[in-house]
Amino acid sequence: MTDLNVLDIFSPYLIAATLGYVVAQLCKMIIISTRRRKLSWRVLLQSGGMPSSHSATVVALTTVIGLKNGLGSEIFALAAIFAVVVIYDATHVRRAVGEQGLVLRSIIDRDAKQEKTIADLTPEEDRPGRKFTKPYFSRGHTPIEAVIGGLIGIVIGIVVTILS
Repeated sequence: MTDLNVLDIFSPYLIAATLGYVVAQLCKMIIISTRRRKLSWRVLLQSGGMPSSHSATVVALTTVIGLKNGLGSEIFALAAIFAVVVIYDATHVRRAVGEQGLVLRSIIDRDAKQEKTIADLTPEEDRPGRKFTKPYFSRGHTPIEAVIGGLIGIVIGIVVTILS
């Protein structure tokens, strides 16, 4: 049995994935803060927007796996398929849900009485003390946001591989 070295958790795979996420989120914060002309720390915890931290994370991990284990390895194939599924989900499924969320919010905004009407139509036992509010939604990613996130991931994966 081998001893677990605490430094083993600092594998290049975890470092690349973590850096992919952090760098993409920091880029997103800088972009949004620049647009709003106000520092927006809250963005660090939000999903959606430019660049895609989902893409940056999975592509950084996949890049390190490919460079360290070979592009023909089974683990690289698994990582590549995982990355495609995550990016597809971010650009299609989450994007569609985000657009539906926008529609719901616009309906509620358009008719300020909508919230009261819904509450009045709902039986009292189904809404004890509950207030209807506008739903939170994440907009997902456009294809270009996913591509930019992927490029960030490739660069980070290459750098981490060289340095490890």
